[in-house]
Amino acid sequence: MARPENNRLVHEPPLFNGFKPSGVQGHLLKTVTLSLDEFEAFRLADHIGLSHEEAADEMEISRPVFSKMIQRARQKVAMLIIEGKKLEIEGGNVHFQNNIFRCKSCGHMFKTSFQQTVTVCPSCGAEKLLNLAGGFGHGKCCGEHHRHRRHHHSKTRNKNSHE
Repeated sequence: MARPENNRLVHEPPLFNGFKPSGVQGHLLKTVTLSLDEFEAFRLADHIGLSHEEAADEMEISRPVFSKMIQRARQKVAMLIIEGKKLEIEGGNVHFQNNIFRCKSCGHMFKTSFQQTVTVCPSCGAEKLLNLAGGFGHGKCCGEHHRHRRHHHSKTRNKNSHE
């Protein structure tokens, strides 16, 4: 029986949740699904340029797990480009470190931590906000995860300082 996957850390939700070739209706295309953790592996290795070891540390996973994940992500992105498939980004066992909101009134996008409560756009003051982490079914769980992590790390630091 396979072990359950641990939640991986993803810096922030993707700005877009799908891509497709232009000029073709999406419902006519076969779909490839890129998980949120595969998206993060692709972002860290191929967009930012981190080594597998650095990226694995960033996501709090082992280097071999990261290497398998980036391989899968690259194959899926290649299918999108070479075979003309539609790519959807969703799923995966993740916690976001930060969130992004998009104002539905003015289009302004801004980053926040999960400790911040956001109710209005800092640019225009409108209350019509799109929560990108919430669009992936995240938000409350990520905030809880980070509060628990800080509490656990502060206990560990205090224990180590008394030794």
